[in-house]
Amino acid sequence: MSYPDIALGLILLGLSAYLLFGGADFGAGLWHLLARHRRDREVIEHAMGPVWEANHVWLIFVMVMTWTAFPPVFADVMSAHWVPLSLAALGIVARGSAFVFAKAAPSRAYAWVFGISSVLTPYCMGAVAAVIATGGSSWLSPAGAYGGALTTGLCAYLAAVYLTWDGRRLDRADSAERFRACALVSGTVVGLIALPGALTLGVGSPLITASALAGVVSLALLLLRRFLAVRVTAALAVATVLWGAAGLADLDLHAVAAHDAVLQIVLAALGVGTLILVPSMIWLFVLFQRAPERPAA
Repeated sequence: MSYPDIALGLILLGLSAYLLFGGADFGAGLWHLLARHRRDREVIEHAMGPVWEANHVWLIFVMVMTWTAFPPVFADVMSAHWVPLSLAALGIVARGSAFVFAKAAPSRAYAWVFGISSVLTPYCMGAVAAVIATGGSSWLSPAGAYGGALTTGLCAYLAAVYLTWDGRRLDRADSAERFRACALVSGTVVGLIALPGALTLGVGSPLITASALAGVVSLALLLLRRFLAVRVTAALAVATVLWGAAGLADLDLHAVAAHDAVLQIVLAALGVGTLILVPSMIWLFVLFQRAPERPAA
C-alpha cells in the first residue's frame, strides 16, 4: 500500500467520524427545532453537552490531511464549490453561537437559528460530496440536491437513533419512545431516498448492499427497542453509504498526491497527534455517557 493510499484511507476515516458524530449533532439540531416537548429538548441538549464542538476536530483533520496530502484536489474543490462550503461554514458558526446564547438568554429565535443552521450545513456538504462523487459541476444540480437531501436525512436518522438510548439513560422513557418513532420514520424515508441512488450507481456494490442490510436490521432493532445495539447497526448503515460513494470518485491518487517525503512527515506527525487526540476523545465520551448520579434520599 502506497503513502497516497494510506492518506486517502485516513481521510475517509476522518469523514466517517465526522458523519457519525458531528452529523448526529446536526440531526439533533433538526429534532430540537421540531420537538414539541421541553423534556425532549432537554435530552438533546444534554446529549450534545460538551461534545458538540469537539466533533469538529474531525472536519479540521480532513481538511488538513487533504490540503497537505492532495493539494490540487483541495484547491479544485475549494475553488469550484466555495459558495456551498462557505454556507456550510456559516451554518457551523451560527448554530454554535445560537446554542451558546440560548443557554444565557432563552429565546425561540435562537432555537430557529440552531435548527435551520443544523439543516443548512449537512445539506451543503452532502451536495458538494455528491457532485464530486458523480463528476458533476454544480451543487444546485439534481445530483447535488439529491446528495444534500440524503446527507441531511442520514444525520437526522442517526440523531434520532442515538437519542433513543440517551432518553432511556436519562430516565426519560417518554422521550425515548418519541425519538424511537422519529428514527423509524426518518430511517424509512432515508431508505426510500437512497434506493434510486443505490439502483443507479451502486448495483453490485458490496458496500451499498451492506448499507441496505444494516439499515433493515436497524429498523428491526428499533421495533424491538434494542436501543443500544441499534446504535452500531445504524452507524454501519450510514458509514457504508459514505464509503460506497467514495468508490465512485474517479481519482488518480499518485498524480495529485504530495511527494512521499511530505506524506511521511504528515503521517509521522499524525501518529503523535493520535496518541493525544484519540484517548482524550474516548475519555470525554466515556465520562459524558455515564448515567447521571441520583440524589441521595
